[in-house]
This record gives sequence, structure tokens and C-alpha cells, in this order.
Amino acid sequence: MLRWAVPAFLVVQAGVLGLAWWAGSGLLLALAELAALTGFACLVLLAQYLLLRGRYTREREATRRAVERRRVADEVHDLVGHELSLIAMQAGLLELRADAADAKLAGQLRAQAEHAVASLHETVALLHGTAPDEPVTDDVEDLVARARQAGARVTLHGDVDRVAVPTRLAVHTVVREGLTNAARHAPGSPVAVVLSTSAGTHGDVVEARVATSDAPAPTAGAGRAGHGLDALRRRVTALGGHLDARHHDGTHVLTARILAQPSGDPLRSAEPVELAGARPLRALVRQTAVPVVVACAVVLGFWTWASHDTTAEPEVLARFAVGLPTAELDALVPQRQAPVRLARSPEPPPGSTCRAWTDGNFPLAAATVEVCADDHAVTRVTDLAGEPLW
Repeated sequence: MLRWAVPAFLVVQAGVLGLAWWAGSGLLLALAELAALTGFACLVLLAQYLLLRGRYTREREATRRAVERRRVADEVHDLVGHELSLIAMQAGLLELRADAADAKLAGQLRAQAEHAVASLHETVALLHGTAPDEPVTDDVEDLVARARQAGARVTLHGDVDRVAVPTRLAVHTVVREGLTNAARHAPGSPVAVVLSTSAGTHGDVVEARVATSDAPAPTAGAGRAGHGLDALRRRVTALGGHLDARHHDGTHVLTARILAQPSGDPLRSAEPVELAGARPLRALVRQTAVPVVVACAVVLGFWTWASHDTTAEPEVLARFAVGLPTAELDALVPQRQAPVRLARSPEPPPGSTCRAWTDGNFPLAAATVEVCADDHAVTRVTDLAGEPLW
């Protein structure tokens, strides 16, 4: 639209000048020029708004897709990654217990499972995961039982009865993340899962604690574990809870504290859709606020200067007449003459001096009346609105 704005403006300008030339009216020229400039400014603002609205729509859709892609990536990490870790653990136990031929096959199976886990982590890291919101198909007891069948040394203490579904989902995810990290980084180490409920300031609080003994200290290269914890922390925080992961004296402890009846939405991603830019109307206001304020200040400043001590009130203009004594005229008129004239006045009468004043018209405060007088009285009063421009 903007590419047509300048040609359209030039055409309008040509029409304005032609109309003013035909009419010979400065007032008509000023009004037409003001209308043309206003229309051009509105056209530019409309084009800019449409441009910003299109950009905002594209950014919003791209952000929504990115959030959904990261959410699905975390879902794959939590579900598939946990199963692959259990497969790798079972293959490792089989490798230790089987004879030479079976042990070699089990070793290959374990290596392939570990490679699959590593590839999965790289893929999820590339997609930059967010908080998952997948449904839970089994409870914590089943989760622990499956880990034991895979060879993990897991003990379970406590339960989480009479809690809201969001809290149960989050507790299940915390335990699963702790067991998955234990199977990956400390296979065969004792793992204690402790679930408890206590009274808090805003209601009952559920605590899920996964402690892995004989666990190696986290290193800078264990990026995916930290990434998974970041996603889990966002999920817990969305429910008004707190997640803490610490390593002390060879024991890695993952602890989550969540309200039993949280106010968060469990079926939504914990990461909201954030846009890089502001809404189109707000962005347009921000972009045009300074130019509009400056333009208004310039117009008001010019009008104030042009009308100050040059404006004749209506009752004064009504007293201008031929024969009015010059001394009385000097007592009535403002001190300054109007600096803007949009009309060509006739030649002054012989021996007379002509002066022009304005009625304060906005925004130019153009001269509207001219009074000619000699040393004794007014000789001519001219309404400049009816005079030609040239």
C-alpha cells in the first residue's frame, strides 16, 4: 500500500494546486493542503498498521508452533527416554548373568539402547524442550515396580492420596525423571522414593523425594540431565510448587514440593506463548507517539506565535469602518500584524498605510482583515477571505 501512497499524494497535490490556481483563494489552498496532508498521514498509518498486524500474526503462529514442538519433544523424552533407560539396564544385567555368547548379544543390545538414548537426548536438546503435559497411564507404585523388574534397587515410602490430578501428574513425572536419571547415571545404585503430605500456609503440600545413593557428581557435559530438570522445574513452578536438585556426599536428591490442590492448569504447557513484538495497535502507537507529539507541539507553537498580539476579537472587528479616527483605531488594534497572509490585497489608497490582523484561525492564524488609514481616519477595510491569492 505504501508504494501507491506517494504517487497518490502527488496526484492529490496537483489537484489541490490546480484548484487553488483556478479559484485564486489562499484560504482554499490552505484548507485543501491540510486535508491532503491529513489524508496522506492516515494512509501511511493504515499501511503501517496492516504491516505490523501481519508481522504480529506470523510471529504468534511461529511461536505457537515452536511451543508445541518443544512440548512434544519433552513428551518423547519423558516417555520414550524412560523406557529406553530401562531396556539398557535390563540388557546390562543380562550381560552380567548370561554365558559368553548371550553376554555378547546382551552387550550389543545395551550399547544400542544407550546409543538410542543419546540420540533421543540430542534430538530433544535440538528442539529445546518445555514442560510436558502428557497423561499418566500408571501410578507411582507401578512405576517403581517396573523399575524393580528392570533390575533397579528402588524402595518406596508413603503415597499421595486425596490430591488433585495436576499434583498426581507432576509427582509421577518427578519420580519418573529421578528413576530415569538414576538408571542412566548410576545404574544399580540404591534409590529411595519418599512421598509425604504436610500442612502448608496455602493448604496441604505434597513432597516427592527421589534420593540416589552412590551417584556421580554432575558434570558440565551432562547437559541433557540439566535440560530435563529445567523442563520439570517449569512444570512444577506452573503449579505453584518448587523443585530442588542437589548432590551431597555421593547422594543425588531430587525434591519437589507441590500444593495438593494447586491453582495451575495441568493440561497446558508451563511455558506461555510469548511474542517478540507488541500487539500491532500498541506498536503503532509507540512508533508514532513521538512524531505526533512533535508535530502537535510545532503546530501549537507556530499558532501561538502567529496569533499572539495579532488577534482582533469579533467585537473589535465589527468596529472597523471607513471614517473611524486613526487614533481610535490605534487604541483598538493589537500591537503586531498577522505574519501569515493567504490573499493579495489591493493597492493602498493614496497617502494611506495598510495593516492586517487575524481572527485567530487555527492552525496558521492567517490574516483575515486589512485596514488602511491615513493620518486622520480609516480609508479602507478589506475582508481578505474574499481576495484572490495572486
